[in-house]
Amino acid sequence: MNASRKTLVLAGAVATLALAGASMALATAPQGEDVTPLARGPLVKPVKVNELLGGGRVKIQTTGALDAMTAKGTLAPGGTGGWHKHAGPHITIVTQGTLTIIDGKCMRHELPAGHATIESGGSVDKTENLGSAPLVFYVTFLLPHSVTSPRIDEPAPAGCTS
Repeated sequence: MNASRKTLVLAGAVATLALAGASMALATAPQGEDVTPLARGPLVKPVKVNELLGGGRVKIQTTGALDAMTAKGTLAPGGTGGWHKHAGPHITIVTQGTLTIIDGKCMRHELPAGHATIESGGSVDKTENLGSAPLVFYVTFLLPHSVTSPRIDEPAPAGCTS
């Protein structure tokens, strides 16, 4: 490889690393959020559930080595979970306050106490407590064995300034 080609390859590598670093720098950290893991354990075998429940249906199928993990979260008044995604699907139940979820399209969704939602792990969002009292929620995740934290910090989606 001649000297000018080596210079171009090196410049491209430096630019790629700089862009990757800039993306990570744009991630928004949580503020006023406390998450406490309550329990974690490996699924003892793959699961295939397809059941009618009242007027609804549940379909869950797993393969491979997965863990279930439950955590309790508290978000202070005015606090935010920052922009993030998760390493696996999760069920969130709010027990106190109203959780505001801003999705990757900058749309706000309210999840009041006594309600729950199920989300895929790959969707980027930001959570907020717009109330005047602490917000309390519980989350159960399905995660690969190798994952130590379900949270993956992400930059705000393009055009999303919320």
